Amino acid sequence: MPEEKIVLLEDIGDILFKKSKKFKRLSVRIAPKKGIWVNVPYGISYTEAINFAKQNKAWIISNKAKTKLKEEKQSIFTPEVLFKTRFHQLKLCSENVSNFSAKLLNGILEVKYPVNTEIQNAELQLFIQRAILETLHREANHYLPNRIKELAKECGFTFQSVKIKNTKSRWGSCSYDNKINLNLHLMRLPSDLCDMVILHELCHTKVKNHSSEFYQLLAYHCPELARKRKEIKKYSITIY
Repeated sequence: MPEEKIVLLEDIGDILFKKSKKFKRLSVRIAPKKGIWVNVPYGISYTEAINFAKQNKAWIISNKAKTKLKEEKQSIFTPEVLFKTRFHQLKLCSENVSNFSAKLLNGILEVKYPVNTEIQNAELQLFIQRAILETLHREANHYLPNRIKELAKECGFTFQSVKIKNTKSRWGSCSYDNKINLNLHLMRLPSDLCDMVILHELCHTKVKNHSSEFYQLLAYHCPELARKRKEIKKYSITIY
C-alpha cells in the first residue's frame, strides 16, 4: 500500500500525495471524481513533492477546471433517477450498513450504502458505476450471442464469431473475416434499436462498406430503418 498524505495548497485545494516504490518519477494526476494527486517515488521527500506541485500550479488549476466540466457532464446516480438495463432496474438504498454492497435479485440491481454517506460521494458513485457495468456484462453475455444467432438464422447470414466488449465509440463492428464485436451497452437500448445494430453488423458480412448497396440490404432486413437510425442518436454509448 502506498503512503499517503493530504496537503492543502493555496489556490488549488487539497492534493493527495502518494508515495510508493512503483513510482519512477514525480507526476501530477487529475481525474474526474478522483481529485488531484501526486505520485511520489521513494527517495523524494514530501517537501520536494509539494514544491513540485507548486511549480505546476498553473497547469493544475487549468486542468482542474477542465476536469470539473467533465464531472458535471457525468451521470450522478440518485434514488430519484430511474435507470434501467434490459433486465434490471437500479435501486439505491441508504441503510445501517458499514460498506457498499450490490446484488441482483428479481429484476432489481440493489446497491446499499451507509446512511451517513452522501449520494454524491465519489467512491459511492464509482461503486454504482462498477455495479452497473458488471450487470451489463452479465446481461450482454447472456443475451447478445443468442440474439445474433437468431437474427443470422432468420435473415440468412453467417459469421465467424461474436465478442462482447465495452467500447467507447461504437455500438458494434465487423471484421473482414466476419468476426463481430457487440457493445455491452446495447443492453440499454430498446429491442428494435438493439436488433438494428446487430443486423447492421450482420449486413457487413456481405457488404464491407457503407455504400447504397449496404443500406439497401440493411433496410430489407430492418423495417423503419430511417426512424431507427434517427432514434439511436438520442442514446450515448457511455453513461458516465
